[in-house]
Amino acid sequence: MNGGPGAGLTADWAVLGKRPGHVMGYQVLDGSMPRDRAESYLWGASTGTPESRDPSAALPWRVFFGSTSTDPTPVCATVETTWDGSRDGTGAPSYAWRLFLLDWPQAGAARLTWSALDEAVPRDERPLPAGSVPLPPARPPGEQLAVRIDELGFAWAAGVAALLLDDRRVALVQEPGAILPDVTERVRALDAVCALLPYGCRAWLSAATWTGRGEHDIRLVFTAAARSGQTEVRLGTGLPPEPRGEVARAYLAELLRLNAKQHTTGDLVTHLLSSADVIPRQNPAEALRVLREADLLDSVVEAVRQGRGNLNDVQRVLERYAVDSLGTDRLAVLVPYLARCAAHSGCSPDGLALGLLRRHWSRDTPALLAEDVLARGSTPDSLALARGHLQVMQAVETERPGAFDALLTALAASPHQSPEWTGTLVYVTERTMGRSADGADAAVIGSHQAGLRWLRTWLEDRDINHHSAPLHRLVARAATRPAGELTGWLRFAAFVTGQAGADAPTERDAAEFTGAHEDAWEIALGLAETAHRPEAVSLLHSRLLEVARTRGEAPARLPAALDRLVPAEDAGLAPAAAADADLLRVLHGHARGSAPSALSLPCARHLPDERSREAYASRLGTRLAEVPEAERAVIEALLGTEPDRGSMRLLDPLTQRRPSLEPLLCDGLEHRLVEDHTRWLELGLPDNLLARLYTRDRLRWLRPVAEFHDAVSAGASPARLARVIVSGAPHGVLPPQLLSAVAHYIGMHGGQAAYALAGELRGQRQDLDLALYAALRGSEHTRHVARTLDEFHQAEVRRHLRLLGEPRSEAPSQGPGPQPPTVQALAYPLMMPTGTGSRRHAQRSGLRSWLRWPFHRPDWFRGLR
Repeated sequence: MNGGPGAGLTADWAVLGKRPGHVMGYQVLDGSMPRDRAESYLWGASTGTPESRDPSAALPWRVFFGSTSTDPTPVCATVETTWDGSRDGTGAPSYAWRLFLLDWPQAGAARLTWSALDEAVPRDERPLPAGSVPLPPARPPGEQLAVRIDELGFAWAAGVAALLLDDRRVALVQEPGAILPDVTERVRALDAVCALLPYGCRAWLSAATWTGRGEHDIRLVFTAAARSGQTEVRLGTGLPPEPRGEVARAYLAELLRLNAKQHTTGDLVTHLLSSADVIPRQNPAEALRVLREADLLDSVVEAVRQGRGNLNDVQRVLERYAVDSLGTDRLAVLVPYLARCAAHSGCSPDGLALGLLRRHWSRDTPALLAEDVLARGSTPDSLALARGHLQVMQAVETERPGAFDALLTALAASPHQSPEWTGTLVYVTERTMGRSADGADAAVIGSHQAGLRWLRTWLEDRDINHHSAPLHRLVARAATRPAGELTGWLRFAAFVTGQAGADAPTERDAAEFTGAHEDAWEIALGLAETAHRPEAVSLLHSRLLEVARTRGEAPARLPAALDRLVPAEDAGLAPAAAADADLLRVLHGHARGSAPSALSLPCARHLPDERSREAYASRLGTRLAEVPEAERAVIEALLGTEPDRGSMRLLDPLTQRRPSLEPLLCDGLEHRLVEDHTRWLELGLPDNLLARLYTRDRLRWLRPVAEFHDAVSAGASPARLARVIVSGAPHGVLPPQLLSAVAHYIGMHGGQAAYALAGELRGQRQDLDLALYAALRGSEHTRHVARTLDEFHQAEVRRHLRLLGEPRSEAPSQGPGPQPPTVQALAYPLMMPTGTGSRRHAQRSGLRSWLRWPFHRPDWFRGLR
């Protein structure tokens, strides 16, 4: 203290007591200050009546104040309780309280401590002057207080000081059986504890060498036992309780750190006494700031290291010390702290932390930030911290180009982080900040596990609707690697994204891609569609089989995705991809219980040539070995509800490669032939397949019908057609299917062809022509053909009668009613002479011969009716 605590100081005074022999209560008897102000301190120092039977409570008692609850103006005051042996009118001891008070400006300027004040105030019985009392000079107490702190034990004194800063009231209790120090030593002990707080804290501190049983608010007292609301601390023994408040704990830690750093106690006390600015009780952080000024650089660094940093303190350090002079160890604490503060404030350009980083930049900043993250391991917290540091580097990159890439690369390339952590970091950084770095990409591409985590994170990112730009970029980066090094899911991704020059992927590569997420198959199909890579459906076949068998919202979208990727109308489709897509469509419908009529193989209907059909059938047969339960559904889809020539051409090669399909195919064809044989036979079923169908009980009619169709298609003669009909009606009974075929033939070729066919039939088997006519007329489906023949033969009869000149009345009636069995005329065809004689004579002769047959006569028609 410059010039000593008492140099040029004066103190106001007051006395509280009773006049000798009076019974009245205690009152201010005299003094140099207003009565009400004196009373606030004098009554505040009254803590009860001294007990004469308790030696430890012997007078004098001394109390020291910085303020009171009724007068918060900071002061430096002391009150001494004494007894000179006088008694009042009742005979009770009459005590006296003497107050000496200095206002804060002069006390603070002189750094007047309680020990110095205690030594300076007058103790004799001489009357005090009417005005202020001048105080004699006293020796500086700083060294004495430091010695007393060491005597008490630095840790003990520091612990008590921290409790006071924690807004606790502390009761100092003597160990049982120990001798209580005298009053002067107690004053020194109280002053020593408070000397470990900045001098400005004395504006609210108070202490007492002893207290009685009365209520009081004094903060640090010697007493016999702690009262309610007080924290008991044994004098100079053990360690006091821990403070509750964070600032008080930090203050205690800083005191101990400074002491351990071999700062002498005297230097520390001198530093704390030098801070005379008032520190309110409600602002303990200011006391901590003052303490750290004793060792500003290391105290601030230590505070930051322990999570108690203050941005303003860091600013003072950086403004006082050059960054290059701080050393790597200190920067490793301060730089990450500034980055965290900057990130917390949203990297505001006007933020203090970001400004400090910019102004006090170190070339080691990216590396230090990386170490700060990596020290926390591969945890979600370290991932969040990394993102914050990267945001800060992005904010300063205009002034420090390359800072962002340096930090991201250092984080991603660290061998100590888990690959999963690295993959997540690289993707999330690009997703949220739109930034990447070649070094970070290389870390993902070069690590199988890191790459898979990157892929999973991308696939799980629903907010971007699976935007493919990050995948395209990473695949393009991977494609720069030497040939053959791109493998696994990246190779498949290169294929489905259309990367030029990428190595051909395998189904195993595709499985690795789809194994990363349950919906990866759908994303892969979408990518392949954009890149026009329908072959991807074959690479994804194993996974798509699972999807086709599964119910759910996503699997329900499989057919539409296949239609977009593998459109049936695309003539350039690879047959293998077409077969795989068709099988998946059928399996998907089959698994959901779709009716057979709803199943189809659309690609099969658009195969351009025989070679494509062979390849398609080969792939389909191979795939069906994996899903034999789908064989019947595939056959039903192949046959369909409408005959298709393209699909029919697949029957033979498909059954050759997978013979187990033949019985199912025969079942399907049998059903369709029974229902509508005409259209199905027109397609030209393979001979080997027809041979097997001929043996089926329900298809005994098939051979002659098929042969008749073939003969008609080949333009065979009526004789050949008649032989086929005869073979199909061994007992003179025509099967309905054969009858339908004949009726179709007659309907297509007219009555003249029917006339010729009937003649051949009669020539090969007696009366089969009549049986055919009866069958035609008897079947509801072919009756219209019989009527057509009736009309034909009636016209012929009329024409021949005119040729013979016979009366028209003899012609058969044209009225309504049943028509004559004109089919009989089919049995006796008119044979025209072909010799060299008169053609007209031949005609007339032939007509007369033909007319001799009875069927033309009216009575014959009437008999048939």
